[in-house]
Amino acid sequence: MLQIEFNLSKFESVEIVPIADCHCGNKHFLDHILKQTIDYVLEEPDDPKMARICLLNGDLTESVTRNSIGNIFEQTMTPSVQVATMINYLKPLTETSEKYPQGKILSYCAGNHDGGRYKDTGISAAESIAVGLELEDRFSVDGCYSFIEMNRIHKKNEKMVCTIYNTHMTGSAGTVGGKANRVLKAGVNGGIIADIIVGSHVHQPITFKEDIILPCRNAKNSLIQKTITYLVTGAMLSYGDYAQRNGMKPSSLVMPRIYIRQGQKQGLTGKERFYYTEVLL
Repeated sequence: MLQIEFNLSKFESVEIVPIADCHCGNKHFLDHILKQTIDYVLEEPDDPKMARICLLNGDLTESVTRNSIGNIFEQTMTPSVQVATMINYLKPLTETSEKYPQGKILSYCAGNHDGGRYKDTGISAAESIAVGLELEDRFSVDGCYSFIEMNRIHKKNEKMVCTIYNTHMTGSAGTVGGKANRVLKAGVNGGIIADIIVGSHVHQPITFKEDIILPCRNAKNSLIQKTITYLVTGAMLSYGDYAQRNGMKPSSLVMPRIYIRQGQKQGLTGKERFYYTEVLL
């Protein structure tokens, strides 16, 4: 499994904007939503101690081939131009600075469209985009497990680490509950534990939390209760085509945002600092 260490040690909290299911090249692709999302990520939050970054979670391009689902003659541009277009859109997010030594893209997991055509063509649009953005060390076709390092509140030389796992997901579901089950399968039900689990593919923003019991490494023979935040992302497609013909609901155009903040709680040794997550839909 790809493991990523992401340095945000100049900040005490983080806002993460997932970008997924753009389907650049599809005639229903809403490029203005992508542009607005990128512009938003490039802007700095009002709070100088909060970082704002994004993650890429697959199906950035349509990438239809003769052997895949979809009509190659309905694409608005060739697959190679789709790749070049997405690189051009996303390139500003890779610029580094003292506060963002790795740029503003946390990770990139391929989807079934931009990464799933390799068996037909020998070329992966997702991999080509990753190479064009120089993100090979943060790219996976399966899923990305990231360790986000932040500055501990009021402790200048101490760090806190939050974990996030993102994968595009597979399969289909016709109900909200079925779609939620897809991201559960990608997380704890699939054997992966992280503070935040992010899935895409089903074009339906969903967020919920669940708690699990784990052994505590810092105290002998004790247990802790850990909260996991789940998020499924939306899409950047207007209604029509395959979805309309098959009686499916429109893709949601909501672009969720994840907030990781720090606080305090009563713990084993008095008040302990911790981080918590919120999702704004």
